[in-house]
Amino acid sequence: MSTERRAELNASLIAHIRQFIAGSILFNHQVAERTGLRLTDMQCMNVLELMGPSTPGTLAACTGLTTGGVTVMLDRLEQAGFVKRSPNPNDRRSVLVSVNPKKLKKMGAHYDRVTRQTAQVFDGIPETELEVVARFFARINAIRVERGPLK
Repeated sequence: MSTERRAELNASLIAHIRQFIAGSILFNHQVAERTGLRLTDMQCMNVLELMGPSTPGTLAACTGLTTGGVTVMLDRLEQAGFVKRSPNPNDRRSVLVSVNPKKLKKMGAHYDRVTRQTAQVFDGIPETELEVVARFFARINAIRVERGPLK
């Protein structure tokens, strides 16, 4: 592949990624408004769903929020019944935060159409190509984890 073609392809991919991210953020913002949450609150719940029960310190590291900001966010989420704080069995000085599965399921209903549409797109792509896409996202996510939020 020529250097020029490679540059065009890279620019096209970056534009598509930016468009996907912008669309995702705007859609998530609409869901947040419908559920009475803030966008950051929803992303905290997303992190908790992906990682499982976590300490507030881990959430601060993952979200880029201060520990004080995480505390305020968790207070809001707990008051609304979205999360629960429990004693940490590995450290009696800390707590573990977990998502309320019933609230998560209710929130997930807002994503049913998108999930179905995405599954339909995946169904039309050969497994070898899906493997390439999965490796791409795994590498991008690994860079973000190494780098940390906003660094």
